[in-house]
Amino acid sequence: MKRLTTTLSALGTLLAVVAIGPDQIAQAQPAKGALAAYERVREVMDDRFKDMKLAGDPDKDFAALLIAHHEDLIFLARTHLEHGADEKLRQVAQKILDEQQKQISELKEWQVRNRQPDYRARLDQPPHGSGPLDQKAGQTAQVQATAPAQPAAQPAASNLPMVSGTVEKVDASGGKVTIDHGAIPNLNMDAMTMVFRAQDPAILQGVKEGDKIQFQADRVNGQISVVRIETGRPQPSPTRPAAQPAAATNLPTVSGTVEKVDTAQGKVTIDHGPIPNLNMDAMTMVFRVQDPAVLKGVKAGDKVQFQADRVNGQISVVSIRKGR
Repeated sequence: MKRLTTTLSALGTLLAVVAIGPDQIAQAQPAKGALAAYERVREVMDDRFKDMKLAGDPDKDFAALLIAHHEDLIFLARTHLEHGADEKLRQVAQKILDEQQKQISELKEWQVRNRQPDYRARLDQPPHGSGPLDQKAGQTAQVQATAPAQPAAQPAASNLPMVSGTVEKVDASGGKVTIDHGAIPNLNMDAMTMVFRAQDPAILQGVKEGDKIQFQADRVNGQISVVRIETGRPQPSPTRPAAQPAAATNLPTVSGTVEKVDTAQGKVTIDHGPIPNLNMDAMTMVFRVQDPAVLKGVKAGDKVQFQADRVNGQISVVSIRKGR
């Protein structure tokens, strides 16, 4: 009987493939985690540009914004290569990886040349601020985002997990709050720092930068939003064994240049090469440090060798030393 059941099951699967085709079968079973991965891509691409600080130099700003754009495309392409099935689209994604990385390298070479004392732009370079839009003094472009007039979807707060975090910025007028938070299980989101919309701007009243909070977040009208915030001392979470990074001897050593050190927050910004164990391309990124003591003596501009791994769900620097 067991052999007969197995045979009938196999026959049913074969008939389904013949009837609707293998492509449709594959499409009916999306890769696990693909939706969460693409949501992460969208959030990063949405927040990346608005959080960048411009230098006021058109050449430097153009290069920096273009590098960010190329890195976003690489992030999107790598995500598709990990989850996508269509061969034609995978070829497009691979082409993006090859071409965008080459352009990033060229732009970073220019950034290095631009910092040299003997760098000169072309002799007939027009002065900064002489473009046609700059000449329209007193005119300011204002863009106001308007939300669609529809009732907000009400998530069931009682079913949402409480997450611990630290407020880094409050934009009450824009109804946004930036939170350095732990993992958010219902959104399948790792610990990170992220700008959230507030479902109701009133919940931001009394919340300020530096506050330790407990909050709930969910997707509301297609946007990841904070639906509840509680200030005060975070409630103790269940004790879990800390995730240990791979033995440092097994981690590759990566070259980079330190762009910023935030000892108080235990963070360091590094313009680095590829990190093989994290499947990460060369880019500029803000890392946490597993132990803030490793930042002692490290400053902006230092050439460093470092090792990074995922620690407690966060990409962190586990060792760093000066020199190539």
